[in-house]
Amino acid sequence: MTTPETAPATADADTSDRGDVDALRAEVAAEPDAADEIEIVPFADTAVRVKHFLDWPASADDDLSFGRVTAWASKILAGDDFAKVWVKVDPTNRQVIAFFADLEKVTGIPFASRRALPTR
Repeated sequence: MTTPETAPATADADTSDRGDVDALRAEVAAEPDAADEIEIVPFADTAVRVKHFLDWPASADDDLSFGRVTAWASKILAGDDFAKVWVKVDPTNRQVIAFFADLEKVTGIPFASRRALPTR
């Protein structure tokens, strides 16, 4: 599992403000028990906290398989990041695809084969 201190940086056109990512990593690292259970993933022009893959409910896997990206995000994002970030951004498919790519880089888990969303 990648820790906030060792998470790889991502150079993506939709993630221009690295300060937000670094600030969120520092915030999570300061939380006593959350650092090993939360991944920081760039999203749009900011970043979100994602629960550890093993803590996702099975219904999140179903949502991902059927392309219900918003329902999936509501179950895998930590804290209030879904309401305060995802809903506010209302991401385009391009932003969702970039988020999946960043999620794969951070976690090392290939999500591309599991989602029902076009990649081109």
